[in-house]
Amino acid sequence: MPSSSETLARWAIATRYEDLPPALIEKVKLHTLDLLGVSLAAAPLDFAQAARRVALAIGGAPRCTLVGMPDRLPAAWAGFVNGITAHGLDYDDTHAESVVHVNATVVPSALAIGEEVAASGRQFIRAVALGMEANIRIGLVAPNQFHTRGFHPTGVCGAYAAALVTSLLLELPAETTINALGLAGSQAAGTMEFLTDGTWSKRLHPGWAVHSGIIAACLAENGFTGPKGTFDGRYSLYRTHLGDAGFDVATLTDGLGTTWHALDTNLKPYPCCHMTHAFIDGAKHLQQHHNVKVEQIEQIECFISPGEVAVVCEPLVTKHLPQTDYDAKFSLPYCVASMLIRGHVDLHDFTAEAIRDEAVLALTRRVAYREDPQSDYPKHFGGWLRIHLRDGRMLEHHEPVNRGHAERPLSDVDVQEKFRANASVALDSRRTNTVVESIHGLEAGGLERLCGALAP
Repeated sequence: MPSSSETLARWAIATRYEDLPPALIEKVKLHTLDLLGVSLAAAPLDFAQAARRVALAIGGAPRCTLVGMPDRLPAAWAGFVNGITAHGLDYDDTHAESVVHVNATVVPSALAIGEEVAASGRQFIRAVALGMEANIRIGLVAPNQFHTRGFHPTGVCGAYAAALVTSLLLELPAETTINALGLAGSQAAGTMEFLTDGTWSKRLHPGWAVHSGIIAACLAENGFTGPKGTFDGRYSLYRTHLGDAGFDVATLTDGLGTTWHALDTNLKPYPCCHMTHAFIDGAKHLQQHHNVKVEQIEQIECFISPGEVAVVCEPLVTKHLPQTDYDAKFSLPYCVASMLIRGHVDLHDFTAEAIRDEAVLALTRRVAYREDPQSDYPKHFGGWLRIHLRDGRMLEHHEPVNRGHAERPLSDVDVQEKFRANASVALDSRRTNTVVESIHGLEAGGLERLCGALAP
């Protein structure tokens, strides 16, 4: 009986562009546009420039584009930097049930290798679509269990996805691709310890996963072997990371080619942890419909799934007084207070100055949480908000399905506006328009025009 990695690799290699659902092709284009915009907005920031300096110091042949930067690097290092910028603002897409940031590893891998091998637009779309599906399925085997054990699934699952994307674009045969997946398993990593002090390690995870996946595929191409049992062997990913209980590896390969989980990938309306979004929208709804004045608020209660508490509610002292932008992005109290005080939650709300705003922090300290055992997380990232006013009234709003979820998707217009706002940080309007046009016409051309427009 073939292993899961053998089944996955052979299916991906056999799947043609023509086999992809038309809706998935359009989704790949829309999510690529969204991800590139997020990357462009992150490119000038300190964490992105630190990654750029490291990669340039290591050096190599200048073959591949850095999104939003003038430099070029070898594919593995270009993917490293682009993976970091893709996820650096926590504004990139997510698959809810697997709790994986899907394209932060898939698109940078496809862009770097696609540019290096002069892939066609159709080859790029195919690789991204299959990489998305693999990334999600690896996470769906054990939904939310990586988080529970302190692993960041975006880095863990993403290394495999990057290896598969690279193998497809290099047109490696099945046995070589299986070796690449096995080698990626020895590099799949990333812990959630950043939640303790708000430091930058979460941003590293997709960048290193891209680098690892590319290296794994290139090693395999040169004859280096990797284990076939990376998903279901004695020392597989799930057994080493999660123990022996609570996962079904058959989920990884069941329905391949007929069930497309990639179609359920969500785009983010806010640049912060997706677990806060329904609460932000709930605060916005109550503010708009009840004209809530901040001075009227006695307390705010957030009813949230027990599985989300450790990420956005605890430790409460950090969530009430964030010290860094990442502290704030993963603080449910801060995000709710920001919406009620400022009327928005955007990139400007996570600057060093913004997170010290005493008016926001005073309200942040009035936000409490209660566990909601009826939540269906991780299927949805819902939010149930209750505001207690000083005059004794209580206002309440429930968002069972977060906006941006596949069941409540952002419109094409929403995504275009988000992209243009993000891209304006690094590109002029002419280059921004070229990126949009190149993505829309991707299946008819190649990557040269797109990559040329991404570098200022």
